[in-house]
Amino acid sequence: MKRKRISSILLAGAVCVSLLSGCGSRGEETAADVPQSEALQSEAAEESRKEEAAGETPSWKKDTSPVTIDWFVAYDWYGKVFDPVNNIADKKLQTETGITVNIITGDADKLNALIVSGELPDVVTFDAVASQRLQMENAGLVLDLEDLAENYAPDLNVPQSQKDWYRNEDGKWYSLVSFYYGPERCSDEFGGFLVTHNSNFVRTDLLEQIGMTMDDLHTKDGFYQALKKVKDQKLQYDGMDVIPLTGVYPVNMAQQFGAQQEDEQGNLLDIKLQPEYLEALKFYNKLYTEGLITTDEFTQDQTQRDQKVASGQVFMAQGWMTVKQPRSALYSSDPNAKMLYCGTIKTGDSGKQHYLSSINAAGWTTTMITAGAEHPDRIISLFAYLTQEEAALDEEYGSGCYDIVDGKAIRKEEAVKEYEEDYNAAYNKYNMNLSFAMDYTIIQKYENLNVENELEKDRINMERDKDASLYDDKCFSDINPMAGTDLAAIKAAIDEYWKSAEPQIIMASDEAECEKLYNQAVEQMYSMGYEELYESQNEKFHKNKEKLGIEFAWPSLQK
Repeated sequence: MKRKRISSILLAGAVCVSLLSGCGSRGEETAADVPQSEALQSEAAEESRKEEAAGETPSWKKDTSPVTIDWFVAYDWYGKVFDPVNNIADKKLQTETGITVNIITGDADKLNALIVSGELPDVVTFDAVASQRLQMENAGLVLDLEDLAENYAPDLNVPQSQKDWYRNEDGKWYSLVSFYYGPERCSDEFGGFLVTHNSNFVRTDLLEQIGMTMDDLHTKDGFYQALKKVKDQKLQYDGMDVIPLTGVYPVNMAQQFGAQQEDEQGNLLDIKLQPEYLEALKFYNKLYTEGLITTDEFTQDQTQRDQKVASGQVFMAQGWMTVKQPRSALYSSDPNAKMLYCGTIKTGDSGKQHYLSSINAAGWTTTMITAGAEHPDRIISLFAYLTQEEAALDEEYGSGCYDIVDGKAIRKEEAVKEYEEDYNAAYNKYNMNLSFAMDYTIIQKYENLNVENELEKDRINMERDKDASLYDDKCFSDINPMAGTDLAAIKAAIDEYWKSAEPQIIMASDEAECEKLYNQAVEQMYSMGYEELYESQNEKFHKNKEKLGIEFAWPSLQK
């Protein structure tokens, strides 16, 4: 199973983007005094010798005269300050490229204001799916990265499939996209793989207490029986009644039950209209009416759910993001209370093979060079630097905080200790926090599989679970209407309506009422203009397949 464990995790304030644990303690050394890891030094020296022999120099080293670029990031939570005095990765970047980065943060509204005013900075970063991407491309506000790379940075390390997927209708490529999963890198040969957040987790100590195993949870009935035993046996933990299940995601459950999203004629299928989706709603309704999920499930926020998981109050949970942070807090307080990955339900009533959607295979952010940039040649060489494997590893693990041993990135012991003692201080000292060019398949390629931490080992096993069949979600995810259009308004209204209707369907008095409310919700959706919306989405779905040169996007239909 591929994980987009966005190891770049959004941490509050100045810390964001990266799950790491490591870098060596350097005492009172300054950033300039800290050497790279010996392995990388050796590799760098060897590369330099090869470059000299071949008469080649990395593009970012050809001109290292001092320049400053203004980089706007449309995320107001992003607190990065470029600090080459105190941050080792920033110092390394500045030394290698000669570039100083002036970070400017804001939000989508500020980006719109910059576009309208014509005062765009040198570089802009925002959601790759945002309508501003095509708006800026079509208005001539950004530069063709492919042309710049050919002239100034032929070592730009970006998969060809990314260029082709984001290629504008004018034939040019303007968008450098982070966390993109291309087929040439999601392969055994390269070492990358697709990842899903559609996963189930269980407290293994409590599972043993009720006399069941993880294998029991791979069937719909076994999943139900485990929850029922927790309630019937009145399980408690630390004096609290144990909640059988948290995390209610009908789309996830419908996928586990075998819902298909493309028909035999190659047309898009809306998962909400598939029989497995209704099956999922009925299943949740059964759990609700029997007290196996509570009303709180539909009213609590993420913080409240996290607190319940972290306190040990939850037996099972659905969705990686439901347990990602709180299970660590629980494990820290009680090493016997492990919330571990237990696989998925293999199929539902239909018996069809299930396929789980990958996480944002088309990527997260787009980063673009604006037409008014003062030094586009230097910026594209900076992009080349940021897309190299070494930069990705520095971003993930911290500059100088790891060694490459037998092709794997091994965190230094002193590094782990320093991060554990004060994560924020270590992160601000060693990490670049510029993952807006990162290709995470590089991290997967170098990931050390022999870790001691039990939760980290569990995450690795989850992401590499061969029994979880995943599909690339690109064709299905990039199909929505442009913002500001009538169709976009229809979609927003339908989404808002469904968001309120779905809990009512699940909390129906019985199965018959559940199905009745579901049918009414579908009728209402059609009355709101769904058919026109679907036709637009299906048209885009077909265009996406044409872009990839495939007849079918659904795995079972591919020959």
